[in-house]
Amino acid sequence: MSKKNRTSSATTHRGNVIPAPASWRRLVSVALVTGAARHIGALLAGFAVIWWQHD
Repeated sequence: MSKKNRTSSATTHRGNVIPAPASWRRLVSVALVTGAARHIGALLAGFAVIWWQHD
């Protein structure tokens, strides 16, 4: 059986492309949204505990 020529490894594949770094504005907005979500979650958990323990 003869082997067929395969593409060389020098060609770029889309899976090997490094994504562009995220802009600082996106990083800051994600950090703010994440922090706000954590604070809201902590407040809701605190209210749930207070409600559960009240007499």
